[in-house]
Amino acid sequence: MFVLRGSTVLQGDLGSASAKDHKKLRLYILDSTALISGQTDFSKKEFATTPSVISEVMHDESVKNVVEVAVYSGQLEVSKPSEYSIKEVERIAISTGDMIKLSRTDIEVLALALDKSKAGIEVVIMSDDYSIQNLAKRMAIKVVGVLYPGIRKQIIWLAYCPVCRSEYGVSSLNVCAKCGAELKRRPAKQ
Repeated sequence: MFVLRGSTVLQGDLGSASAKDHKKLRLYILDSTALISGQTDFSKKEFATTPSVISEVMHDESVKNVVEVAVYSGQLEVSKPSEYSIKEVERIAISTGDMIKLSRTDIEVLALALDKSKAGIEVVIMSDDYSIQNLAKRMAIKVVGVLYPGIRKQIIWLAYCPVCRSEYGVSSLNVCAKCGAELKRRPAKQ
């Protein structure tokens, strides 16, 4: 079991320093891909992730060892996001049509980034997940790809049924109400 420890830079009382002081700090929020890929050098930057990301990557022994060392040495902060930020991310995901493609872990990664951003910390999410990237851009949070380049533009997704051709617009539904087929999505014309 992990002992969750924050990085020493982030452990201090955020309320005692001004937001301006924290803007100098850049915190990288990692999704599962960032940890599994092995592209993360914990000695060079400040990193954070969620308990659900840790759970997803612990099946791989080599990743498990690296993550355990990073957590125990204080190089990787593991934090649970606030329920308020989780609800805010869900609201935004529904408005863009990304909700049906996001896992609970994805939502928590975005919510953690939102929490840290609200605390005055400059946040960069490291993820190859295009739905995470789309929402991060919508929330004005920086995002970088891990193995692949990031998205070039934000997308609003429209749901439709490929069987009966029903249109649902921006929707969090994943099954057609008329025929029961799985809905597909396409970008809205801009």
